[in-house]
Amino acid sequence: MATLVMPPQSDPATLAKRSTTTPSILAEVAASQEHLRSRLAGALTKPPSNIPADSLPSVPLIDIGASFDPKADSQAKNAIAQQIRQACLTTGFFQISNHGISTEAMAGVLKQAERFFHDLSPDQKEELHVKHSPLFRGYEPHDFSYVNPDDKLNGHEHQHQHETKEGFNWGYEAGLDPTGGDGEYVELDGQSPAATGPGNLWPSEEWLPGFYDAIKLYYGQVLQLARHLFRLFALSLALEEAYFDKVTTHPGGIARLLYYKSQPAVAVNGSTTAADGGAARDEGDAKLGLGAHTDYECFTLLLSSSNPGLEILFPPSPLTDDKPVWLPCPVRPGTLTVNVADFLMRWTNGLYKSTIHRVVSRPGSGQRYSVPFFFSINYDADVEALPEEVVGRSNYQPIKAGEYVLERLRATTM
Repeated sequence: MATLVMPPQSDPATLAKRSTTTPSILAEVAASQEHLRSRLAGALTKPPSNIPADSLPSVPLIDIGASFDPKADSQAKNAIAQQIRQACLTTGFFQISNHGISTEAMAGVLKQAERFFHDLSPDQKEELHVKHSPLFRGYEPHDFSYVNPDDKLNGHEHQHQHETKEGFNWGYEAGLDPTGGDGEYVELDGQSPAATGPGNLWPSEEWLPGFYDAIKLYYGQVLQLARHLFRLFALSLALEEAYFDKVTTHPGGIARLLYYKSQPAVAVNGSTTAADGGAARDEGDAKLGLGAHTDYECFTLLLSSSNPGLEILFPPSPLTDDKPVWLPCPVRPGTLTVNVADFLMRWTNGLYKSTIHRVVSRPGSGQRYSVPFFFSINYDADVEALPEEVVGRSNYQPIKAGEYVLERLRATTM
């Protein structure tokens, strides 16, 4: 689910400049990685066997349909906002139904994921390779990036783990925005798209007829949903509903098509295991689809096919001997999974939780497609602290959204 558009490694002079101009951000990046390591070091791969399944934490399902009704009173919207608040205070994950994304758009974009990864030839994928894009948009082979930098390391503290995912990345462009945009969009580094060179890399209509149109349909709907959802986030923080509107006029919105290959079932005593039982829960039988991480932007909206794979590192509790535990995210067809990302956690002064998650392909689980959409505010927006009466006195200095996300992305290449 994480954003993996990785800027090129900087030369020493650039790194030296960054170390003097953004020391607090670099410190946050290092602290985030240390937090990840500490959580993973003591994490349980499955809950204690004596704990009933219905006693374990899970991801709440929130019906947001009433929030779209122009005749709905404030009480109805606030009731939904309070459910969102409760989820954000605890695990930072929830799922939404009646979200307004059409069945046509959802089915269409998942179909395009299948077509992209199976119908394009190796030469066509090579032409779209992210290495040809200064923004690292386009096709991403499984071994091009590691969302958890430790997964690409070898040593006594870290063990190299291959990610099995393949991806196709693209970002915001005015033509994908149903509003037409405001003409002010800039990239992570603050430059206009014209100044950064080629933007999104799309397969030609000849290669994949209808691909772009299906992507545009889904992206446009999920972009508008993200703007709507930010209004509910505002209400959940006891802010004016339109509080964030002024910084979502040309927002960052990176999206991906992701493909995880199926893993064959494992034979145990003459029979094969299911994806959610017995030896299939053995970490030795599983393949790492996408490493353990938190997302970087404000929040993520995830559409996925019906096969499982997403796992969440739930916080320690007495039920798990005060250790964090990996648990699968529920599969609820037709819903979207929403999770708080690091920038919103930072903006809320740690009030809302950005939670570690990963994708694991377990034996017998089948192939999986997903479409994460990483929503940010305008990358050039000056982000001031939220009102003190809402989140307390901020522990973070003001910063531009793009600058923060860029430093987080750079950490994945070093």
